[in-house]
Formats: sequence, C-alpha cells, structure tokens
Amino acid sequence: MEIATSPTREKYPLSQKKIIKKTITSTIGWSFLLIFLLFIVFDIGVGIMSTTNQNPTAIIGLLFATLYGFAFLLIVVALLSYLYQRWYFAVYFYDILDDYLVIKKGPIAPKEITIPWERIQDVYVDQDIFDRMFGLFDVHLSTATITSGMQAHIDGAEQQAANGLREVLLEKIRSRISKK
Repeated sequence: MEIATSPTREKYPLSQKKIIKKTITSTIGWSFLLIFLLFIVFDIGVGIMSTTNQNPTAIIGLLFATLYGFAFLLIVVALLSYLYQRWYFAVYFYDILDDYLVIKKGPIAPKEITIPWERIQDVYVDQDIFDRMFGLFDVHLSTATITSGMQAHIDGAEQQAANGLREVLLEKIRSRISKK
C-alpha cells in the first residue's frame, strides 16, 4: 500500500503509533458492543435451556461457547480495525500550498478540506488521553465555521513534528496577513 505523500507530510510526518492507538480505541469501543451482545445471547440461551430442563453443565458449556465466540469476534474486529487504520494512515494527505492548506483523509468516503490562509484564525496542538499514552499530538486549525474544529486537524504526529507543523502554519498565516 503506497502512502500518500507531500513535501509537508515528509517534513512533518504522522507517527506509525497512530495506527496502533486507533486500533486499540476502536477495538475497545467494539468490545463494549460485543459484551452487550454476549449478555443477550447468553441470557436467551439460559432461558431456552431452563425451559427444556437442561442440567447446569449444559449452561456452563453455553457460557464457554459464548465466551469463545466473543473472543473470536474480538480478534476479528481488532484485525479488521488494524487493517482499516493502516489504509486510513496510507491515504491521509496534507500539504501546505501557496494559497491554502489541503487535508485529505478517509479511505472509503474520502473528504478533502481546503482552507485558505486568510480564514484560519488559530492553530493549536493538543492531546486526548489516548494521545498522551502514545506520545501523539493533534494540530488543529480554527476557522469561523462550526465544523472546522472537527474536520480541520492533522492528528497523530509526534511532538516535534506537531510543533514544527504548527510553527510553519502560523508563519504562513503571518506572512499572508502582512502581505495584505
């Protein structure tokens, strides 16, 4: 799988740790759904077994079968999530151009965000709790629109790359403002 590249992404790269972080967080989210479904399946199974007067060892067998099914599904979810995150990482593109910043992300339903320098009001670096565990940072760009906070960001860079990218973006904004 070829990684989308640009001079900006080469100079300020995303970290491969982003793939692992996203895989773990999505697997945790899916595991809550799977645990909920596990309880439902087990409860239905116990209800059916109790109406047919099954012995307790059959219920224990059902419990183990349900747990094995849960473990198998969790492994499949983790593997699919990992493959998707590698694909997402590979197509993640951002570049600093003369008139605007371009961010493209999303392998299945790609989104392209083009932000003119004049519209950017703030550039900041932050971390959520999982970013902190993995030593990753997100570079956010604020504009006057509501959606800029959610969409206009570059996530998954290590501290040096994130701070360098922030400084380059701020310098580009300063130079554009001073020309006008």
